[in-house]
Amino acid sequence: MKSALKALRMALLTTFRLKLKSLGRGAYIGGRVHMRKGCVSLGESSFIGPECWLASQVDIGRWVMLAGRVAVVGGDHRIDVPGTPSVLSGRDKNLLVTIEDDVWIGYGAIIMHGVTIGEGAVVASGAVVTKDVAAYDIVAGVPAKPLRKRFSPEDEAVHRAGLEKLRG
Repeated sequence: MKSALKALRMALLTTFRLKLKSLGRGAYIGGRVHMRKGCVSLGESSFIGPECWLASQVDIGRWVMLAGRVAVVGGDHRIDVPGTPSVLSGRDKNLLVTIEDDVWIGYGAIIMHGVTIGEGAVVASGAVVTKDVAAYDIVAGVPAKPLRKRFSPEDEAVHRAGLEKLRG
């Protein structure tokens, strides 16, 4: 019964309220999440925690975890039009954010538009990601900088092979 209610909630959210571009099997979206309509793709078995704010175009891969209050932002008001207040200057270009498979983004992290977060990367809580994150990097800070790799080269190869099996 519980899984049927969960499936019904996800169907209602994605069809009527959030209007996702696509939704993978087994994906879950927490409560009080804001998404720009028609701009988000969510992959298989991915999770979006409560109170996330996805205000940009976002393609989220498989097995991705976004903790609570993660924000994907950018493409906001222009500030470069002389003689015009920012509020009247219109919107800037909204660039795609790509979050590849098996990424974990910690609580309260901010992802700026136009970046790619590579497969298997980990973004620490509170980090502000302004540039692309390489596959299997662990990043933290403001702005986010690499701390270390998630795996040794040997373990990374084993992990990649496991993901390929899951992809079928």
